[in-house]
Amino acid sequence: MILTPALFGSLFGLIFAGVPLAFALGTVAIVVGFVEWGPMALHLLSGHIKGAIFNNTLVSIPFFMFMASILSKCGIADSLYRAIHMLFGPLRGGLAVGTVLACTLIAAMSGVSAVGVMAMGTLALPAMLSRGYDRKMSMGTILAGGALGQLIPPSVLGIVYSGLANVSIGQIFLAGVVPGLLLAALFIIYVLVRCFFDKNAGPALSVEERAAIGWRERIDSLVGIIPAILLVLAVLGAMFLGIAGPTEAAAVGALGSMVLAWTRGSLNFRMVKAASNETLKATTMIVWIALSSLMFVSVYAGIGGDKLVQSLLVDMNIPPVAVLSIMMVIIFVLGTVMDPVGIIFLTTPIFVPIITQLGYSPLYYGALLIINLEMSYLTPPFGYNLFYLKSVVPPDVTMREIYSSTPPFIALQALGLVICAAFPFIITWLPNLVFGT
Repeated sequence: MILTPALFGSLFGLIFAGVPLAFALGTVAIVVGFVEWGPMALHLLSGHIKGAIFNNTLVSIPFFMFMASILSKCGIADSLYRAIHMLFGPLRGGLAVGTVLACTLIAAMSGVSAVGVMAMGTLALPAMLSRGYDRKMSMGTILAGGALGQLIPPSVLGIVYSGLANVSIGQIFLAGVVPGLLLAALFIIYVLVRCFFDKNAGPALSVEERAAIGWRERIDSLVGIIPAILLVLAVLGAMFLGIAGPTEAAAVGALGSMVLAWTRGSLNFRMVKAASNETLKATTMIVWIALSSLMFVSVYAGIGGDKLVQSLLVDMNIPPVAVLSIMMVIIFVLGTVMDPVGIIFLTTPIFVPIITQLGYSPLYYGALLIINLEMSYLTPPFGYNLFYLKSVVPPDVTMREIYSSTPPFIALQALGLVICAAFPFIITWLPNLVFGT
């Protein structure tokens, strides 16, 4: 009981001192392991993390991230936003609605939030602000819409969770589709209701601007994004239909993204080099966090921490839904100070056995986990999307404004989490339909 607060207290002390999460986790694990078991601790820890190094599921992550990087650099986001701008601009709040839809489609092309936030922060935010849109609503739609990349396949968080929880990656991908669309619908409904009662929050395009957009321009803009959508559907469809495994499908997607960039005349060595560097940095970060988290969890389990958590949550004879709620609160609190990938590696080995013992499906819990972690990308002070957006917004947009734009959308994400928790078929319907389980 004493070691648990000491272990986590040391971890959070290092994090708040500015030590990167991977090194904080690893340092605490090695020090506590050495104190408990002596030099033998290093041998024991290396044995525990060996399995993670040879986890074939995680190999698909760099391919998906490379595909996302190439697609973002070849101008697909620009074409996508232009098409949606033409379709929804005449509607009051239409640019914000179009931004959410664009982020939803970008999420299906990337699997990460950075691409949607930075692309729409560059393209959509200036367009909305120049037309008098409410600043906080405009930024909030970009922040929340970009976070959909963590849930809608190919979700990197889904890949990480599937490898740890021994859940089919195809199932966890499909489990995120309907919840992802539900969250997008909640964001759109909020924008439309807000603009219905406050016409100045999202003015429609002027009569002159609408007259300048003909049907030919709209059709041409839509045709331009069809190849990218077909590529994503082909990659995900190959996995869902069992034609290819996740790694093979991701590799084909990476190659297909370069072919698509070539057909658009934008593929060059500089683009491939930049995409490769971005992929290397992101993948290296994930691997370091993964190994350090597994060491930390191994030490915690070795001192009996997992049994302590199980006794606190299971043996207290509280309803299973209360246990699930406590887990969600813990994950939300961790999300305010820790990296989402680290949270998955840290909590999954401890929580999934408890969830299974309570009768919940790891697939159901995994979807709730990722929806919950979406909130961490918007939650001050360390939400990633907040800093992604700040890096591309005009200089007059302050960090305080970005922070203040998030509460309505965090509340909507929480509402989506509650709806999915209360109605599990939202999560399980599509995986059951495709896989017949």
